[in-house]
Amino acid sequence: MRLPLRYFLLATMLTLFGCVWLRLLEVKNQLEDFDDHFKVVSTDHFLLEFLHPVLYADDFRELTRMEPTRIEALPKGSRWHVLFEKIDMNGKRDPDHRDLEFVLSFNSKSRLEVWDFPPPFLAAAPPQFLEASLRSLGKGEIFQDQRQLKVDPKDLPQIGAELPNQARVKEGLGQPALELDHEDGRLWVYRYRVNTPHIEDDEGNRRIALARLWFDPATQTLRKFAGKFIGLKLSIDYRNFLPAKHATRADAADDDE
Repeated sequence: MRLPLRYFLLATMLTLFGCVWLRLLEVKNQLEDFDDHFKVVSTDHFLLEFLHPVLYADDFRELTRMEPTRIEALPKGSRWHVLFEKIDMNGKRDPDHRDLEFVLSFNSKSRLEVWDFPPPFLAAAPPQFLEASLRSLGKGEIFQDQRQLKVDPKDLPQIGAELPNQARVKEGLGQPALELDHEDGRLWVYRYRVNTPHIEDDEGNRRIALARLWFDPATQTLRKFAGKFIGLKLSIDYRNFLPAKHATRADAADDDE
């Protein structure tokens, strides 16, 4: 009975979510064996190389319901540039142009080969933590009704790297659009507007992207990062990556307040 049931579930997923969701599931399965399917190159940029590409350029169109800022033709494939322009609370451009530009490179078959994360983004998501977060996605649980993937904190690797602090974040991302006290710490909010020739935006808010960062009031180190870009959400609690001694130290700082 297991084989027919498996085919039935597969047919149901195809009907409900389309082929793009099956390809996303295949990527998740690849993430379980990260080193067999991916390569990370970290300099001032963070490059995630897909050794066995699965996702198509049109999958990103379907998932994001938008066009990239510009498409660059390559001898064997294409390169998509997606620019998020930094804005203030009133929607005015940042005079320092601390924008975020993500670059996606596709091969001759229009499959994603390289995802380039820009240097300013790494100020809030340092390479070691970003790579660990990507690796952990393979162990996550998919909630199809909510179209979410969540990772149990116990499945996260322990990292000894130093957490970014407010000075480092401000050096990379510039001045936040909003600063306020929050129950989870000092909250900084960054606002961006995606530069695209077309986006399905009936409610008028999908062009606006947000990045929220919570800092420890005592140490000024980053506790949590949550981003919302063109309907896609990412949330990282950095404390879950800390070894026990670091976590104990952070808890002690909270108790002293």
